[in-house]
Amino acid sequence: MALLVALLVFLIVATLVVGLWWASERRRQMRDRLATAGVPDDTQILRPGIDQPGALGTALSGSKYYGKLGDLVVQAGFKQSTADWALVVIAFAAVGGAAAWLRTGSVAWGILAMPLAAAIPACYLAYRRHRRLTLFGAQLPEALDMLARAIRAGNALSGAIRLVGEEMPDPIGEEFRQVSEEIRLGMEPSESLSRLQYRVPVEDMVFFCTAIRIQRGSGGNLAEVLDRLAEVIRERFKILSYARVLSAQHKWSAILVGLSPAIAAVAFAILQPTYFSELLTNPIGPTLIGAGLALEAIGFFAVWRIAKIKV
Repeated sequence: MALLVALLVFLIVATLVVGLWWASERRRQMRDRLATAGVPDDTQILRPGIDQPGALGTALSGSKYYGKLGDLVVQAGFKQSTADWALVVIAFAAVGGAAAWLRTGSVAWGILAMPLAAAIPACYLAYRRHRRLTLFGAQLPEALDMLARAIRAGNALSGAIRLVGEEMPDPIGEEFRQVSEEIRLGMEPSESLSRLQYRVPVEDMVFFCTAIRIQRGSGGNLAEVLDRLAEVIRERFKILSYARVLSAQHKWSAILVGLSPAIAAVAFAILQPTYFSELLTNPIGPTLIGAGLALEAIGFFAVWRIAKIKV
């Protein structure tokens, strides 16, 4: 058993070392090529994770989960490639499964722990994505005002976008800088805005990109359009904030009501360990527990869905 554990630990460590080497090797080769061409190391022409899938990305490109992971990576604002994060997910799954297997001695628990451990990086990416998109939506009205002022001052749309990228903080400054660089390198503005809309999938950004496309196709006063759009987004943000305040009580009620049976069960189990003995030993006990958990889940999601207001 000790030999098996040592072999397993060696395989996990070797996998992590090889994976980190593989992830850094492509960047080193890219830096070498750029240095040979006389381009500075900090020049970023192609964004990692979108244009350079790599060997692992090519192998996993047929999986829909790999595509969803790539969307999370891009929309969370990370510069690493999707293949790098896929390697992190695989490492978490391997370490989590091995730890559960060694701790319990059961292969079944190890297999069950693998997807749970693999979900940790995905949950972190989802959290970073939500926080980044929320901050972007709060910064967008000010950015639209700056765009309108720059256009009134005589700047073209590309110049106004570059000004926003230079003056606004991240994440909106970072995204507008990338749009400016793409337009400067020859990409069509409509395509660049489509890529921006993919990286920042919020409804207000859809309104902005649609307004720019319509104005470029039919003409009109773009500064006035941006002013009106900024005003609409601000009013929508106020209404949404008010709706969130009104629905917060119902959401927390759903959370507390859903957790109260579990908290009470843990308290009874600690205070009186034999309290649930009859329920657990009775043949109908597991059925009653499963039915209770199912009803709890249905009630929680019903209250949560009622409290969720979309503006």
